[in-house]
Amino acid sequence: MSEPDSDTEGETITLHELLERSARAALELQREDGSFPPGRNGVYDEPETPVRTTSHWLTTLSKVYEITGDEVFAEAANDAADYLLSDEARPYGYTFHSRTVEGKDHCDGLVGQAAPVRGLAHAGPTLGRPELLETAKDVVLLHPFDEGLGLWERVEIDGSVLSFDRTLNHQILFAGAASHLAEEHEEVENTVTKFTAQLESNICLHDDGIIKHYIRPPFGRIVRTVLQEPRHWRLLANDVLSRLYSYSPSRKQKEIGYHPVNLLGLAQLKLNLAVMGLWSDLDTELPIEEICATDTTSQVAEYDGHYGAMTPGIDIALALQVLCDADTKRVQQWLERDFQEKFDVMSNLLSAGTTNSVFQAAAITYVVNLSDYNIRL
Repeated sequence: MSEPDSDTEGETITLHELLERSARAALELQREDGSFPPGRNGVYDEPETPVRTTSHWLTTLSKVYEITGDEVFAEAANDAADYLLSDEARPYGYTFHSRTVEGKDHCDGLVGQAAPVRGLAHAGPTLGRPELLETAKDVVLLHPFDEGLGLWERVEIDGSVLSFDRTLNHQILFAGAASHLAEEHEEVENTVTKFTAQLESNICLHDDGIIKHYIRPPFGRIVRTVLQEPRHWRLLANDVLSRLYSYSPSRKQKEIGYHPVNLLGLAQLKLNLAVMGLWSDLDTELPIEEICATDTTSQVAEYDGHYGAMTPGIDIALALQVLCDADTKRVQQWLERDFQEKFDVMSNLLSAGTTNSVFQAAAITYVVNLSDYNIRL
């Protein structure tokens, strides 16, 4: 197995130029209320509200405004932020309304809240709007956090507390989004650092370094939690399922697809916590070397399933830069994997090679934390 090899000839462009092109193209997509067209939720093909795509474009627009100083991007970012503060986005003043699917929560677990929290936290300082940070903080702190397990519970849009989000990448992405607020808000910092303190015990790996899909707290902690709060009985079922799924080849394929998503969330955590001196111990406590190893990420390069990351190259590139301090060529190769396959040079959007072009185009947002690499299209 091998990682991407991008020796093809093509236009050379910087990431910042690509971001600006894409943000300028997105201006044509923005609607009168500040929102962007909603996507559909990946492999499940479930309809989403505009919250996630608008949040992603808010992050991108505010970053491009930082880069260029062009007020057209500030105006669009402010409009997107206004939408996220609206009653449509948070109809009851609690969590964001991220999806409308019969039989499922409207908050879309923790992952449905991660994008708006990240978008508001990123845009607040850039746009000079502290209320964006306040809203993001309020949404994070709405979610009950269990210190014994190091996990958050889901909160429905009407404020009702559901249960633990048992998908590991959801927990990590939510923590990564919340960590954008840690420097400004001590309460958020305390919760995020308690999450990272337990993270080692909640991550399980296959022998080849691929991260398993479900949380897997130590069994004794699960039993103690269920005895104290019987409504958390699903944690026991989750533990049994996690063990069974360890032997499932189809589940392993799904986990390969989601491996870049976990890496993305971990990279966001390190970016924000390292500047506060809150990460150094985690470099040795977490299995960073195993999850970023070439033999591990090579499996993602060869994965052709439908689960997981829509932009695995961007996700892994960020992880390699932030978590592993990888050499420039390796990062560039992963970036070029995505941009050569997915960037439509006619529309200037990351919309090619997918049936969910709206969702994928907005995912260019994850480039904002990367250095300004030169890449070939």
